[in-house]
Amino acid sequence: AILLDKREPRSGDAYLRFIPRTEMDIAVVSAGVNLTLDEHGVVKLARVALGAVAATVLLVEEAAEVLIGSRLDEATLERLAKVCAGACRPIDDKRGTIEFRRKVAGVLAQRAATSAYARAGGK
Repeated sequence: AILLDKREPRSGDAYLRFIPRTEMDIAVVSAGVNLTLDEHGVVKLARVALGAVAATVLLVEEAAEVLIGSRLDEATLERLAKVCAGACRPIDDKRGTIEFRRKVAGVLAQRAATSAYARAGGK
């Protein structure tokens, strides 16, 4: 059995993955974001994870630091994308180049953060 703590109020998360073909359920890149907001809609806790961009899943603490203290404005999302792209150590194969995977990791992190923020009650 897996036991999980009760979710804090004003918390939300999102997980997205890029899969180019429906026949194979193998992500080329994935991103997961978990956020908890304070009563004013400011991010007080954050976790950002990237998958399929390194030998194992990356928990990107620097990306979480970008989000903490923000209301997820455009500048914050741009910094998030840059940090996530820079954290990647992907392989170059037929499913995607290194440059492609880095770009998609940043985009998915932005989209996941936006969804998590909305799910947490952010405006």
